Amino acid sequence: MSFPIIPQNLSISAMRSSGYRDTAHALAELIDNSVQSGQESGGRTEIELICVDEIPSSGRRRLSKIAVFDNAAGMDPALLRKSLQFGNGSRLEPKNQKGIGKFGMGLPNSSISQCKRVDVWSWQKGIVYHAYLDVEEIKHGVMIDVPAPSVSAIPAVWLSLVAGEVGESGTLVVWSELDRVSWKQSTTLLRHTEFIAGRVYRHFINRRSVRIRLAAYEHKDSAYSSLYESFVRPNDPLYLMSGTNAPLPFDQTPAFEQFGEPERIVVGHNGEEHDVIIRASICTQEARREGGTKPIGQHTLKNQGISVVRSGRELEMNHSFLNSYDSRERWWGIEVEFNPGLDDVFGVTNNKQAATGFMRLSLEEDAQAEGLSDREYREMLEMDRDPRLPMYRISREIEKLLGAMRAQVAKMREGDRVQAKKERAENEAEKAATDSVARRRDRVGDTGRSDKQEALPSTERTSALSTDIIQDGIEGEKAHEIAVDYVNKKIKFRFKHADAPGQMIFDVSVAGGIILVTLNTRHPVHGRLFEALRNEESENQYAKEVLSLVAAWARMEDEAPSEKARLAIEDVRLNWGRMAMDFFDVEG
Repeated sequence: MSFPIIPQNLSISAMRSSGYRDTAHALAELIDNSVQSGQESGGRTEIELICVDEIPSSGRRRLSKIAVFDNAAGMDPALLRKSLQFGNGSRLEPKNQKGIGKFGMGLPNSSISQCKRVDVWSWQKGIVYHAYLDVEEIKHGVMIDVPAPSVSAIPAVWLSLVAGEVGESGTLVVWSELDRVSWKQSTTLLRHTEFIAGRVYRHFINRRSVRIRLAAYEHKDSAYSSLYESFVRPNDPLYLMSGTNAPLPFDQTPAFEQFGEPERIVVGHNGEEHDVIIRASICTQEARREGGTKPIGQHTLKNQGISVVRSGRELEMNHSFLNSYDSRERWWGIEVEFNPGLDDVFGVTNNKQAATGFMRLSLEEDAQAEGLSDREYREMLEMDRDPRLPMYRISREIEKLLGAMRAQVAKMREGDRVQAKKERAENEAEKAATDSVARRRDRVGDTGRSDKQEALPSTERTSALSTDIIQDGIEGEKAHEIAVDYVNKKIKFRFKHADAPGQMIFDVSVAGGIILVTLNTRHPVHGRLFEALRNEESENQYAKEVLSLVAAWARMEDEAPSEKARLAIEDVRLNWGRMAMDFFDVEG
């Protein structure tokens, strides 16, 4: 009696749940094979993703078949059969792992995750071979081995739907009996695939080594009518490419510009050295002026994060470095590229959808958690050959980049916002707080440290305030004009949005007799209460009232009877900010 370690009927069912995010990501596995084959054979690879909808008796159109065609090198019978075997393939040996392929799981794994039957036709020198896998046949023990490929012909229906030339070599993969697809109509699937494929294969498409056609047809009464056709354009999360799928005019004119020079980090692993390249970009002034609610802002929101790229092919958009409560995170881009020799370091999954080892790491924090010094912890990692060791260095370099870019983005928008002719939302709170302080001074006198500075000459007061405003990214002449306006109108408070040190909700300082309140954009409270004030169209009265409460605290610090008492109040404010992190931070 046969007693297999893994019963075939159970294993095939379990393997169908292979962790693909959706059908678009599963299709990327098939596109991977086409791209890899094309890169090895040279020339431009033409790939066509074709969907067919049927109209059943119920009358609602539904996705029935999906095909991926390419004009690449094709497969001989032995390789075709091997390609349908789980865990086998032509690039399992390290010496062959130079491109995007590696695991030998892509074709069968992705196919059965979406459908019950996959048919493959592949040809070289015009000779076509066919092989297939059928989930039901495997489940019932009818299909035990991958069937030997047989001489065949490309089905006429697919030949009629392929737009490109069917040359001497190529491959056609067809999914049928679709039972696990994410979208039920072809046009919906293709729109999602276009966005994902444009980002995943952007480098290949941009250098014109790959072209991907998307097409949908409706099958009715033995005829096929076109529903949709498009060629995938690059979707560049760094927004440095032209001819992309970004909204006008940023499809042709890049919305971002390069930030610094690409950084090369040499990582030693398994006795070899490998390069990790970090590229960064930051929005242009023109794109930033559009704002988050406009098309370019919505597009960048979908692409925010760090793009992890393996041999030119994106694995994932990583979010572990994001300040998830800060809407400005969409205005920078970072790409980290590595080769397959670092798969263990980056934790590349077999479906090439994630790099589980790539994340924000801090050697100092982890050493402290282990009760070790930084040096002791590093030595332990080196002794264990821990793959996280190079990731600490990569993480540190990314944090440096982010610090510089976030500061520049903040200054860029803040300068525009303050210079706008329309009155800032904070002005109302500034005026209301000024009136409140005036009434209080009538009652208790000039007890604030800022009050003493009001006795200084107006030129000296203006100069002190101008210096602070210039730090917000506003050029000198305009900063002076704004400072003069504050001094002449006797405004007592000035609110601004900027990164502040530590975990404070806001910071308080004094310049030219004016109390400066910096709303800390890095604290999650900012995203919940104060971010709405940065939108000129916002009418968030509640947030403005909260500003009055903040102004009351700021005045309390200003009126502290001694420097020791002021520092004690400041210390309470810092601890309050730390406590608020636990109450306002985004839930996991």
